[in-house]
Amino acid sequence: MIAVTVLELIQSALAELEHPEDTAALPLWKEKLLRFANEALVDLYETFRPWRRDTLPLVNGAIDLTALPYTAAKVLGTERSGMRVPFCFGADTNTLKVPGVQDGPMTVVYRYLPKTLVLDSDEPELPAACHPLIVLYMVGRFSMVNDAQGLNRASAAMSLYETRKRRLKLDLDEPTDYRITCRY
Repeated sequence: MIAVTVLELIQSALAELEHPEDTAALPLWKEKLLRFANEALVDLYETFRPWRRDTLPLVNGAIDLTALPYTAAKVLGTERSGMRVPFCFGADTNTLKVPGVQDGPMTVVYRYLPKTLVLDSDEPELPAACHPLIVLYMVGRFSMVNDAQGLNRASAAMSLYETRKRRLKLDLDEPTDYRITCRY
């Protein structure tokens, strides 16, 4: 099952853990599993480093980054009409200065921070191939208890999570990350 919403992620994790998934049992585990889902989300974002292009207005040579739909972790560049335009930060990290450019729409290229999953209907903003990884992470973290069976399940789940994450990184990697290196 490919999970899409938080509720489906939690139900998938409970099914893997062989816990009851009914409406009475769900509140018992929901908070803990939701915390683990958010941990997985942050880990996957740090691995895949997703980026976006959004258009913002340039007013008086400045761009207000708080108007972006996501919180910018790092600004990679600014563009106008497909051409890169140099920028610098203003008085704070929420303002970009673009000197010598007329006011108007500017495209901001940036790495963004994930939105925290809160509601049952929230969807992780990652490719669908990452959703089973979130479930694996939840199962691994939930199984980290002091008995041998739980530790074995946790070890297996976390090992599988790391292996699948590395494989998926190769599939989702950006072409700009490939380089030819001379080792001689």
